Amino acid sequence: MKTSGAHLSPLPRVAVFDVDRTLLRGDCLHLAALRSRSPLGVVGAGMALVPSLLAWWQHRLSTGAFKAQTLALFRICEKVNREEDAGRREWLLPVLIRRLRPEALERLRWHQQRGDRVLLCSASPRMLLQPLAEYLRVELLATELQQEHGRWQPRLDGANCKGPEKVRRLQAHLGPLQEVVLEAYGDSRGDRELLLAAELPHYRSFRPEPRPYPGKP
Repeated sequence: MKTSGAHLSPLPRVAVFDVDRTLLRGDCLHLAALRSRSPLGVVGAGMALVPSLLAWWQHRLSTGAFKAQTLALFRICEKVNREEDAGRREWLLPVLIRRLRPEALERLRWHQQRGDRVLLCSASPRMLLQPLAEYLRVELLATELQQEHGRWQPRLDGANCKGPEKVRRLQAHLGPLQEVVLEAYGDSRGDRELLLAAELPHYRSFRPEPRPYPGKP
């Protein structure tokens, strides 16, 4: 973590928010699964996912692979494709807006009013979060999914945007992080590297004073 005085720095200021369980109450992918109307039903799809969930818990299945299986079993890409065909690109947006944490939204708007560059950086798929990013008027870095003939597929396009990948994606998007004052908000192990890279980390907090990720780097 950087230690210089951010309030004295002439560098551009960037605020980065994790989404699931940080900006939102809950998980975007889970919320989409509940509304996907899988032919198996929510309970049936959930039961079919149990072997993969156990493999993930036992570290025999990567988080990215587990995410792809969740997308497939709950037919989330099919749901999004149908909604987009009907002109309802923002079908999940009202749900996500209701799930915004008031204190997180207040902090995000504070950064915008101050003129900071604001980004969401999430492991959830871009296809679900892009309308929210546009609603909030922020940039978005997220897990990308493959498309075939304009149709979303339950396969990751590149790495899952989690852990070290969040920092890599930020560097690719912004350039060297040493050339900005980075303020970051996150809640989990998947945000550890992001919070350690930030000059002003906020672990499970939206108060003005920084709160580092717990434990040793």
